[in-house]
Amino acid sequence: MKVAELRYVKPSELVKLPGNPRTITKQELNTLMDSLRENGWWPHRPAAVERQPWTDKLVVLDGNQRLKAWKLLKKTSVPVVEYSELTDEERNDIILRGNINNGEWDIDLLQTEQFEGVDFGSIGLHIDLPEQPAIADPAQPEHEPDNDPANDAEESEEEALERESFYRRMMGDFIYPTNNEYGVPVLLKDNMPVHLELPMEPWGVESRHKVMRSTYHFYVDDYRFEALFKDPITLLMSGCKMIVEPNVSIHDNTPPAYALWQIYRKRYLSRYLQECGMQIWVDLNVPQRFAEWNLLGVPEGYNAFSTRGVSGWQPTLDIHYEQAKRVSGLDHPNLVVYGGGKDIQQWAMEHELAWHPEFINGKQRNDKK
Repeated sequence: MKVAELRYVKPSELVKLPGNPRTITKQELNTLMDSLRENGWWPHRPAAVERQPWTDKLVVLDGNQRLKAWKLLKKTSVPVVEYSELTDEERNDIILRGNINNGEWDIDLLQTEQFEGVDFGSIGLHIDLPEQPAIADPAQPEHEPDNDPANDAEESEEEALERESFYRRMMGDFIYPTNNEYGVPVLLKDNMPVHLELPMEPWGVESRHKVMRSTYHFYVDDYRFEALFKDPITLLMSGCKMIVEPNVSIHDNTPPAYALWQIYRKRYLSRYLQECGMQIWVDLNVPQRFAEWNLLGVPEGYNAFSTRGVSGWQPTLDIHYEQAKRVSGLDHPNLVVYGGGKDIQQWAMEHELAWHPEFINGKQRNDKK
């Protein structure tokens, strides 16, 4: 047996253990997700993996339930230790010893040929097995194989229901931590976006039942996302990884009390979405009168910002760029500029910033011909 050093891999590089003898209830999975969300995946207890030579992917010997919960939380890296040159006895020892803590044992699978001859008591696993092992009928398998590559690429209906249940449990009339006198929730810094993932699309322009894996922005009419403040589950279930936080309409003549309420709402929603695993770009596109209020709840060192580019408005971009520098503490902050003409694109290039052209759907293109 050989053991490699600890390293971090993407969840997509891992596949679940075929015929995993450990199962988990929805309540136990919810508890596990709560623990991982609060404490992270401890590197002192990494997933034990073994490479599959026929797919070049890593099969998880120990850590399948944590991986399932980790994926539901949309986390991006997993601590693993890779084993190689394992004997069947060594492999079974890792599978059985490492899986004692989370979930329940599948008695039928423990009686299959894979674990024949294992002394369960010697490894601290005390279970009562029937005297006559159940013989599975190959024509009528009782357990669906869970190592199908399609299961890793597409979420099953059961996993989707579990994920939605988690999102709804995270909702409530909470008072989140704050760093200001108005109680505007403070954002988390431990899962900030680093790069803008494509496609980047406006929320509500395409069908809301569409699965969209990357980024939504809210540089759209207010009515398109007003419902999200009441129930953001649709957004979470869309599969997107990150959003530019809602750009609610605030004008120079907006009453200050209303402007503060709008800023509170979008920051509260953003904190909730972060708690559910989503990454947030802080929107800076508000009138200068409310620029400082718009940064309430954005902690020092936060470094993921976005703004709306409009041709001829480079001075406004200069202000937003300086705000991002001040909050991030960096001379070159992580700022995405959305939309605008060639002059805005050129401004972004001069500042070495990401620029994304404004979305125009097919109907709009036809109307403009």
